[in-house]
Amino acid sequence: MRPQTTSAPPPVVFGRDGDLEMIRSMLRDTPDDEPSSSKTKCYSVIGIHGIPGSGKTTLAQYVCANEREDSYFNLVMWIRVSQNFSVDTVFTEMIEIASGCKTDQLSNLDMLQMKLEAELTGKKFLLVLDDVWYDKDVSEQQLDLLLSPLKAGNRGSKVLVTTRFADAGRALGAQNLVPIREMDEEQYVSMFMHYALDAAAISDQALLREHECIGRKIAEKLGGSPLAARTVAGQLRRRLDIDFWRRSLNRDLLNHTMGALWWSYQQLEEHVRQCFTYCSMFPRRYELNRDELVHLWIAQGFVETTNGTEDMEDVGHDYFHVLLSRSFISIGNNTTSSGNFTIHDLLHDLAGRVAGSDCFRIEKGMVCQIPRDVRHLFIESYDREVFTDQILKLETLRTLFMSYSYRSNGMAAEDLEDLLKALKKLRVAHVNFRHKEKVLLPARIGEMKHLRCIFVSGYWIRVILPPAFGKLYHLQKFDALNCCFGYSTDKEMSNLVNLRYIHTMNKLEFPNIGRLTLLRTLDSFTVRKEAGYEIQQLEHLNNLRGHLIIYGLEAVQSEEEARQAKLADKVHISDLELEWCFSHQSSNLLVENKEEGRTCDQSGDPPDKILEALCPPFLVTSLCIRNYSGSTYPSWLSGEQRTLENLQHLHFSYCNGSDAPPKLELCVYLRTLSVLNCSWNSLPDNMENLTSLEELNIMSCKNILSLPRLPMSLERLSLDGWNGSDAPPRVGEFLVNLHRLQISSCSWNSLPKNMEQLTSLEELAIDSCENILSLPRLPRSIKKFQLVGCNSSLSESCRTGGHPNWEKIAHIPEDFKFIG
Repeated sequence: MRPQTTSAPPPVVFGRDGDLEMIRSMLRDTPDDEPSSSKTKCYSVIGIHGIPGSGKTTLAQYVCANEREDSYFNLVMWIRVSQNFSVDTVFTEMIEIASGCKTDQLSNLDMLQMKLEAELTGKKFLLVLDDVWYDKDVSEQQLDLLLSPLKAGNRGSKVLVTTRFADAGRALGAQNLVPIREMDEEQYVSMFMHYALDAAAISDQALLREHECIGRKIAEKLGGSPLAARTVAGQLRRRLDIDFWRRSLNRDLLNHTMGALWWSYQQLEEHVRQCFTYCSMFPRRYELNRDELVHLWIAQGFVETTNGTEDMEDVGHDYFHVLLSRSFISIGNNTTSSGNFTIHDLLHDLAGRVAGSDCFRIEKGMVCQIPRDVRHLFIESYDREVFTDQILKLETLRTLFMSYSYRSNGMAAEDLEDLLKALKKLRVAHVNFRHKEKVLLPARIGEMKHLRCIFVSGYWIRVILPPAFGKLYHLQKFDALNCCFGYSTDKEMSNLVNLRYIHTMNKLEFPNIGRLTLLRTLDSFTVRKEAGYEIQQLEHLNNLRGHLIIYGLEAVQSEEEARQAKLADKVHISDLELEWCFSHQSSNLLVENKEEGRTCDQSGDPPDKILEALCPPFLVTSLCIRNYSGSTYPSWLSGEQRTLENLQHLHFSYCNGSDAPPKLELCVYLRTLSVLNCSWNSLPDNMENLTSLEELNIMSCKNILSLPRLPMSLERLSLDGWNGSDAPPRVGEFLVNLHRLQISSCSWNSLPKNMEQLTSLEELAIDSCENILSLPRLPRSIKKFQLVGCNSSLSESCRTGGHPNWEKIAHIPEDFKFIG
């Protein structure tokens, strides 16, 4: 447990000036001094979170000291909250700071709250809550109560929270959650040497340099922890004899810091602890992916659901969130969207200590003896001698993870037979093969009854699955994303009833996929007129999520078949593509598919009825319709069923059955609309009502000769292949937010004449428009101009100083002009 803290920072603060300025700028983002209204709070919350000993309190103290000097706030209050805090004690401390005098202890919480509100009225305050906890003993109601009197202050007041738990900041309503940043290495060493040698009486300069040299090496062992630096440096300062410093190089110097981290680790639930220690198998600073790690946890049986309705992935993601909230793992600013993360060095050391011999890793260049009882093994670079002499003897091995790198060595295909023969208890096999290997998985793979995850990687690898692959009844994930794969026979694949994920480079096609009801990824499905490939195979695959392409819709014979696919029930699918065989001709014909070489039999119900029955799930955000030859568009697309209110991206390609475009009545959140090679004679007539539309692309639609009134929200417009007329359309006076205009392969003899009114236009690109001989008046807002493949006289005039065309683009910097 930490001792009581005050708002006074250490005499010298290292490496936090950038953090100080960032926090202080956040403190000033609401400058108004007016009282808060009934609907707005007068204060906002900023949270600093990180592992114990990482410098959260020091940073807050540094901020506090600077704010007291600046007098931006009328009142600065510092309160250490601690784990077992009392609301009435905190209120009493705040009253004493605000009033500047000792107050009698009041037992009535309501009276304390009213007295505190009276002290805060009319003041813009900064309240620092140091070391706020969030666990089973501290509820959100307690934290809400802690902030309840603050409503009396003036607008612009701030609450700065330091905490080990990001969830504590969220519970307090923090709009800004700042993970404590690791110190720069040189600043860290300077801090260490300050606490170890400041004012030390060492007159011998050679001896002092030796102290500094040893001190640097000791500092490098401390994992960047400010707490460890101050603690270890303090021990060294008390004994300056050089022999003691030399001996300290070989000692475990992190006991004090590890004690604090160990306590935090013990507060985790058992299954979360197990998941965390598993991460010690990977090297320090190894970038892991959240979803892939959760899949590994599930494969090892670490994720436990409490009832039959809970989803294992959801529970695994909850475990991940706990570790993230408590700073056991950290996500950098540049990896948040991808879900990648790393583990702080100190916490990696802690995980390794807890795991013991359960987890082991062989990093490149290591020569070592692998513990015989290891359960989870990471290999950075394959070594056949180590593989045969040691790895094949690890009878308890559950995870074999070979890292993939283009430069690293890989396993030979013939070694796989020995692996499957020796390591019968494997649950996870992550195997990296030699470049350009053809890998025929041995029939023995069917004996791997415990196998849950298979990852196959390598450069230009081809993997052939034997019939015995279908005996892996417990298999949850097969990942060969960087490899082509095929089957000796594909009929047994539908026996993998526990399969949840399958990722391959080439298209996945095998019969009776509908039996795999737990399947969550299916990049594509091709309908065929043969048993096992009917569209009804999709009926019970309601766990599918993410992206799905359905090819071969010409093979669907009836509206009833299409309806049995129950696409609307696949609520986790966000990106859907519906594709017929490529055809420009009418229905009821056999048409050769020019792209894939297959024959399209379009007999049966017309495409109109098929598409009507393929109603997408209501949460779909992206929809693409290709090669549709129906004469009308479905009611769910026009908004009659209020189905696609969440749709953001819509693409039509080679839809040639109708001259009339679909209605897009309720696609109010649509951001992108693309129309390619369609037979429409116009765009939808309600375009201006699509008030969220940001991008519009119209390509090779020869019947569209004009643009309707477009929404003011439009930012990017691309017109490609407009060859139906010599006259350009009017772009529109109301496109006040249009930033980019691209015109390609158009037959116009001029550009739109009203372009000068596009006052926000910053980029103009003209490509392969040979009939255009001059530029109209252009807006001065243009910052980037591109002219490629156009009439040579136009290009030459744009380069000739003094020419009218040159004058229209003379204001654009040369670095942002390209005239080809």
